[in-house]
Amino acid sequence: MADLHLSGDRFHIRPAKKEDAEAMTGVYYNSEALDITAMPKTAEVPNTHAIHQWWNDAWRIGLDNPTDRTFVVEDTQNDNKIVGFSRWMVPQQDGNLERKWPEVKDDEWDMEVAGAFFGGMEENRHELMGTKPHWMLEMLGVDQECQGQGIAARLIKWGTDQADAAGLESYLDASEKGLPYYKKRHGFGAREKAVEIPKKEPYGKYDYMSIVRAPQSKK
Repeated sequence: MADLHLSGDRFHIRPAKKEDAEAMTGVYYNSEALDITAMPKTAEVPNTHAIHQWWNDAWRIGLDNPTDRTFVVEDTQNDNKIVGFSRWMVPQQDGNLERKWPEVKDDEWDMEVAGAFFGGMEENRHELMGTKPHWMLEMLGVDQECQGQGIAARLIKWGTDQADAAGLESYLDASEKGLPYYKKRHGFGAREKAVEIPKKEPYGKYDYMSIVRAPQSKK
């Protein structure tokens, strides 16, 4: 994606850089329903300094991954503050989209819930996609104050356009709140499978669905 502007030039989309990591983490914790990984921030991903640093490191590691295409969105009316991000993973011939992550420490995470969440997503992807090459929208977040202005739609469409052009499927893991949006607006739902996560009272209710989008021909 080349640099582009949305909403009368207010929002500027560009490739992410390592120095954007902290701002991307801030958006992650303020994106709620539109966050691809919108886990309860007191559950799988506690809102602590250590976990903020974990996410900062995760963004930077990802930017070294040749299969990643990571973008950020700047608000030109607010000192170019980063208000959105996305990370697509490009297709691999064997369907493998494995990646490196920072170390996960047992004393900083609820490992039962986090393990089921992250592990469940990976199991679902292998079950739904097998070894077929596909595009994967791994991360998406838009600051709550800037939602509803076409930012998420543009970030998603960039990848689904690539998939359509190549005749490939797209995959993502959706939160319960975000699921209707991905289905109705972007055509996901050709196949789906729930992510099995143990329910724990302190975290409230949360459900996630792994969903596939079939390639769509241009009319």
